[in-house]
Amino acid sequence: MERFFAPKRPVSGLRPTRWSLPLAVLMSGFSWAALGAQEAHAQEAQTPPRLGRSAGEYGNRTVRAIRFIGLVRVEAAAVRLVLTSRKGRPLSAAAVSEDVRAIHSMGFFEDVQAFVEPSGSGQVDLVFRVVEKPAIREVRVEGNDSLSTEEVTDVLDIRPFTILNLSRVNRNEQKVRELYAEKGYFLADVESEVEDVGDNQVDVIFRINESAKVQVRSIRFVGNRAFDDQKLKQNMATREGGLLSFLNQAGTYRPEAFEIDILRITALYYDEGYVNVRVEPPDIEISPDRKYIYITIRIEEGQQYTVGKVDLAGDLIESKDELMDRIDLKSDEIFSRSTLTSDLLELKNRYGQDGYAYANVTPLTDVDPEARIIDVTYQIDKGDLVYYERINILGNTKTRDKVIRRELRIYEGELTNSRLLELSKARVTRLGFFENVEIRTRRGSTDQLQIVDVEVTEQPTGTFQVGAGFSSLENFIFTAQIAQQNFLGRGQSLQLSASISAVRQQFNLQFFEPYLYDTRWSLSVRAFNNDLQFSNFDRAARGGEILVGHPLDFISEDLIIQAGYGLEFVDNSSVFGTNQPLFQPLINSGRISKLRTILSFDNRDNRLFPTKGMFHTLSAEVSAPFLGATRNRSFQKLRAWTRFYYPIFWKFIGRLQLRIGWLNPDSDREFAPSENFFLGGIQSLRGYPPFSIGPERQAAPNPSSNQDVDPFAGDFAFVEGGNKEFLMNLEIEFPILEAVNIRGVVFLDAGNTFGQDENLFYLGGEARGSAYGPDSAFFFDYEEELPLGLFWSTGFGFRWFSPIGPLRFEWGFPLNQRPIVDDQSPLFEFSIGNSF
Repeated sequence: MERFFAPKRPVSGLRPTRWSLPLAVLMSGFSWAALGAQEAHAQEAQTPPRLGRSAGEYGNRTVRAIRFIGLVRVEAAAVRLVLTSRKGRPLSAAAVSEDVRAIHSMGFFEDVQAFVEPSGSGQVDLVFRVVEKPAIREVRVEGNDSLSTEEVTDVLDIRPFTILNLSRVNRNEQKVRELYAEKGYFLADVESEVEDVGDNQVDVIFRINESAKVQVRSIRFVGNRAFDDQKLKQNMATREGGLLSFLNQAGTYRPEAFEIDILRITALYYDEGYVNVRVEPPDIEISPDRKYIYITIRIEEGQQYTVGKVDLAGDLIESKDELMDRIDLKSDEIFSRSTLTSDLLELKNRYGQDGYAYANVTPLTDVDPEARIIDVTYQIDKGDLVYYERINILGNTKTRDKVIRRELRIYEGELTNSRLLELSKARVTRLGFFENVEIRTRRGSTDQLQIVDVEVTEQPTGTFQVGAGFSSLENFIFTAQIAQQNFLGRGQSLQLSASISAVRQQFNLQFFEPYLYDTRWSLSVRAFNNDLQFSNFDRAARGGEILVGHPLDFISEDLIIQAGYGLEFVDNSSVFGTNQPLFQPLINSGRISKLRTILSFDNRDNRLFPTKGMFHTLSAEVSAPFLGATRNRSFQKLRAWTRFYYPIFWKFIGRLQLRIGWLNPDSDREFAPSENFFLGGIQSLRGYPPFSIGPERQAAPNPSSNQDVDPFAGDFAFVEGGNKEFLMNLEIEFPILEAVNIRGVVFLDAGNTFGQDENLFYLGGEARGSAYGPDSAFFFDYEEELPLGLFWSTGFGFRWFSPIGPLRFEWGFPLNQRPIVDDQSPLFEFSIGNSF
């Protein structure tokens, strides 16, 4: 066998035993005869080959076979994939040299050599002899007392039964060192060791000398005049330790975090005009017992500068005055680098809206040290117009491309537009189908073309839930729901739900198609069979509704109008029995046949879990005999909702809902009270029993009845609801356990319903008195007890956005308790679904 190519490489570590080759051959499935031949070739290859002929003499010969010697754990097929030499092709010295380098670059081998063996008939065998790197048998961590082994191994990316890579071992050693520094053990020492355990295997050991945890005892500043120490410390992530450091990790020194602190201090000075400030590297002193460190930061502030002249130059696509209105940096003000940076982004974004995707805005400054003035000129080079060449949709395995594309407001072949690019991202995110949405741009086939990659990370949109809960009023609650917000990946919504408790039995089926037949028209279909128990009567209803909608693009694409028809069959019965003459107003049946129109505006960042934006709805409906309604359910109704979502700080979200409604019955005498407005319960006014808030009617016998009247009839009343309503819900939602999606909430609610002869908030009208009369022992002075004529409540709760859907657990405290109703404080309620 002649050596054809043998690069000189250092060989370290363990070499295969004489049994490695037979084991590899056996695993590859060769016959025993082939095994003997291969072992003979291996023994021959271990002796220095004779170089009786030059390599050039084999240049015209064909490669008959390609063989490997020394493979134990690496499959031959995997090595063949990187070769350029092929069976049946002429032998090439350049190709073999490239093959050796390719095999070595796989990272599995310490040594690679190539040989050529004449086989007669003008052919040769190409043989590669390799020495595999040892495999890792075990990864161990030793010396860790303060941190658990799991904490340390979590940062490691080397695993047993993989090939040893010393550079990776060194990187992992540094990772462990950084982990200890992050936890406050920045004096910890970490060393790695590779231990030979035989059979071409090694153990990787990380030995840790933790030392004591070091706490920041004090941070001192020298040279600061513009800001006191407290102001500077407020801008730092590093804090001085104290008695409660074990709760908030204050006092932990992390070198990487402290480097960022230095940048924050520098930025603070830059934003106050100290453009020549110098923040020196900190002086760190360690206490003799090595438990505390003392940090000293020296600052050379320099002089404070103000803004002189502010100007624009270069390519202006608008008048200078219009562009200057976009600039916040003003003459005679303190110079601020963050304001300057914001102006650059604003100008670049403005040019990006007109297709100048690569516009360059450069701030040119002229500094006058004596006057301490900086003149700023924004030099603009708009560059060429850029068009969208291609838009790629990536990462969607379930959702169809068209569901994402129809939310985009950028199109292939059109000019680039930075504003529409951001709007497109917001609209795709708003769908609620994706955990993350990223839109990236890159250069196309020319400088005038741009490629857009819309990459999404899908999240579960379907739920199947069967659950039970408990409420102070409803006792045990059974719920079941099958819902899919992205049905078949088409962006459609389909939901079937059921809820059964002591006061409600609800069954609902709903389907929503946002783009009917791929048009801008939407379709909503709902069917229901609901039985609700009010304070003194039951309302059983079954029916359905169909709505079609279209956005009013000429005003705003977030403004949508819907119109449709609803049919509902209603049966009312008294909770005290249908034969009681006192409750005849509550015992009736009828039919609602209505036309309904809804105007809504929605720019929330996420339809399922909004954190910012607003949602407004105005609804008008008419139920009339000419549509098929019965007279006792003939009415006109107007309702308006407005909802605001605002991030307060960190991850605290402020949420506000206002609702107002008006109902006009066609016949006061015949109209069924069950169609009035009622408040109370977790879905409206928390802290009060469901449907318990509303005007009351004194019970009276049915004149046509010959039955005797109960003597107590003159003192008995029932809640009949009102024809006007107002509701306010104010919430602050905040994270509790983010890892399992549990959030807390505190709230303040206010609301009431008002009768025909009452004004909203009792303004300009008489205050409501008790239906029992002032002489009753249960008289409740509403005028004195209800601020603005509203019932108020407050409370708290938590929400678990569980895999089966959002779960709400809330405790409400009524601030206007009614003795006759025996309002509970607190009132616990449970519900499935979002609040608002």
